[in-house]
Amino acid sequence: MHGPSGAPSADPPAITLQPKSPATPEPAPKGPTSGPAQKPAGPGTAEARPAGVKKVTVRPGDTLWALARTHGTTIKALQRLNGLGSSTLIYAGNQLRVAGIPSSPDTARQPTATPPTTTQKPAVKSRAKSAPNTVITYARAQLGKPYIWGGTGPRGFDCSGLVMRAWQAAGVKLPRTTWGQIHAGTATSRARLVPGDLVLSYGGGHVGLYIGNGKVIHAPRPGRTVTIAPLPDRGKIVAYRHIHP
Repeated sequence: MHGPSGAPSADPPAITLQPKSPATPEPAPKGPTSGPAQKPAGPGTAEARPAGVKKVTVRPGDTLWALARTHGTTIKALQRLNGLGSSTLIYAGNQLRVAGIPSSPDTARQPTATPPTTTQKPAVKSRAKSAPNTVITYARAQLGKPYIWGGTGPRGFDCSGLVMRAWQAAGVKLPRTTWGQIHAGTATSRARLVPGDLVLSYGGGHVGLYIGNGKVIHAPRPGRTVTIAPLPDRGKIVAYRHIHP
């Protein structure tokens, strides 16, 4: 070892209040009026009626945000009607009570909300692609430095110290010794090795960093320096480990 949607519910019918008629009709004016004839009140000139409550069946892929947008209501209204509290979890096959919000010229003019965008996935993909390059660049910069038992740089390294520091440069923390690194990441095979993978040999007491083209960078033993070497023979390998950024 180196290093220490459904039927509407039965709700009461909506009632529309009409203005009270005068006791006696007023005589019609004999001549034309001075102003334009009054038009019937349009939407928004009187208090709008709330839409009726109905039930919808949740389909796979539905979200509270999408249902609120489709039925002209809000997430908070859906949560209140269905006793969800502050939760936004809904399940396919369940039925939800839905009531539209009152319509008015102001609400009609409001722009349609758009769901928030995320940039996390591209960032993760970018990191996964760049991490092995960072690892190999660090390891190559140590070429020629002496092997030091328990060394973790910058003056010298042992085999596991070099691997640990190289992956640390890419933001990944590995165990200090080969006995810990043999369990790091996930198992892979010789045919599927990619730059940055760990190659453990000699009973698990030595580790090298695969750099492609059948070669590794490693700190061999006392008296030697960090160098590039061919992959060890298959019979000497005990594990190939793929590290996930």
